Amino acid sequence: MKKKEVNEVVDVNAKVTRANQVDDVVFFDMELNGVSIYGLKVVEGSRGDFIGWPSHKGKDGKYYNYAWCKLSDEQQKDIIHQVEEML
Repeated sequence: MKKKEVNEVVDVNAKVTRANQVDDVVFFDMELNGVSIYGLKVVEGSRGDFIGWPSHKGKDGKYYNYAWCKLSDEQQKDIIHQVEEML
């Protein structure tokens, strides 16, 4: 199967429903446009925090997302802000 390129950011209605911190990792669940997504995390990157989508490790040792939505930087910041407010 060929990987499709996603170039368009759509309007999203995101609501964080649960957040907790385990050691240095912040996990959270959210409802995104009416779909519940569990097991997201806030990842600290060199260019700032970003959302780590739920994934599984394949037989080849690589990680593959099983839920994903293209979000703008502003949308990610809004979701991360919601997570911080719940902690």
